[in-house]
Amino acid sequence: MMKMLVFFDSRGLMFAAIHQEAVLKWFDQVMIVVIIALIIQLVIIRPRRLPTPSESSGPSDPDVPYRVFCRDYDVEVEADKIDKVPGITASWTSDGMLAEFNKGFAAWRVRYDFAALDVAARIRAATRPEVLADTVVSLLVDHSGSMRGQPMLLTAGTVMMTSDLLESLGAKQEVLGFTTMRWKGGLSREKWVRSGRPSRPGRLNDLLHIIYRAAGSGRTPTRHYATMLREGLLKENLDGEAVAWAALRLRQCSEGRKYLIVLSDGAPVDDSTLTVNSGDYLEKHLRSVIHEIVQAGDIQLAAIGIGHDVSRYYNRSIVVSAPDDLGSAALQLIEQLLGTPSADASAPGGVAPASSPEEGGDEARAKSSNLGEADDRPDRRT
Repeated sequence: MMKMLVFFDSRGLMFAAIHQEAVLKWFDQVMIVVIIALIIQLVIIRPRRLPTPSESSGPSDPDVPYRVFCRDYDVEVEADKIDKVPGITASWTSDGMLAEFNKGFAAWRVRYDFAALDVAARIRAATRPEVLADTVVSLLVDHSGSMRGQPMLLTAGTVMMTSDLLESLGAKQEVLGFTTMRWKGGLSREKWVRSGRPSRPGRLNDLLHIIYRAAGSGRTPTRHYATMLREGLLKENLDGEAVAWAALRLRQCSEGRKYLIVLSDGAPVDDSTLTVNSGDYLEKHLRSVIHEIVQAGDIQLAAIGIGHDVSRYYNRSIVVSAPDDLGSAALQLIEQLLGTPSADASAPGGVAPASSPEEGGDEARAKSSNLGEADDRPDRRT
């Protein structure tokens, strides 16, 4: 009887030992899975941080003016010096890479180059050469993260085509781009944190403004426009300050007819600024800047929206549903602006007075031509 107990005790102990070992192996596997999931959540996905009660300013306050917490870290740079900007991938514009860039939109460009010849002929027939010589056009390109890939490739092609068209007409042109130095705040935000996080700090990211072609400069090399596709360049977008910057540069030009065309795929967004100010803070500032330019009457504003209804901001606008239609939109807009001299002749300085988006209403929107309907995606942005 004693042997039997010992025999059963031994089997029982052996079974317990085997069971315990299996449980430990299962537990280790579960813990590994949990750790991997946490790493993915915290490092790779990086969800947007919600503002704390002390940081959030709550609903919109119309009495709070736009302000900038710090301008010390803003950067304005020419495209051929972009390598000096921290966080931008080192130069890749070798001959091989430029060939790839040109190949990316070669067939697209051929199609629109022929259309550009027809547009140029119609503009010359409608507008005197001396009027075109007294014209400067600024192209302001949104460099937000959502423009990455085909939208930016075809935007670069559109800018090159438009620049060549304007040059053939004898009009001056300027090409500018705007983004931020970092995602979700830069050195300005760090300074704000060190200062004790004061409420309503205003803009908290560092601007990056790029000059691809200055008004009156010579022909821009293709490699400058290829810079738009640099890895790490496209980030957030503060449209209001970018439009004000482009307008300031235009006002330094001596030409009597000044035009500013914005190419964008969404509303202004910068997480670091919007988490500590009202949700419409940047949009309100953009509308304010546009209103000031319209009231001054010295610059005509227009915009091309890529899947985004820019008519909510700009009185004269075209919306395309796909980047492939950008060429048609640019040609149509240039012909509207430069091929209607009768409207310009009655205004001081050769510029027709424009109404604000708020004042224009249905009559103003009727001047715009939608080549495609904007889709239902949210205004922005990752």
